[in-house]
Amino acid sequence: MLDYVFLLVFVCLPSALITGYIAHMNNRSLWRWMLFGLCVPFVAVFVTMVVTYFDQKRAARNNPDSDAR
Repeated sequence: MLDYVFLLVFVCLPSALITGYIAHMNNRSLWRWMLFGLCVPFVAVFVTMVVTYFDQKRAARNNPDSDAR
């Protein structure tokens, strides 16, 4: 039982918080991405970064006059 608590607190919870933070900073649903980060720790962080990258790339392509940095 203690192993599951350790896994939840030290692995899943930080992953959920990081995933939620990245998603929220890019105008995505905070709670949905936090749940995804809680269920699939560490993988969700990388998925969130890839989704954010493609969103920014698409926004730069749709609006070429803006300075996409």
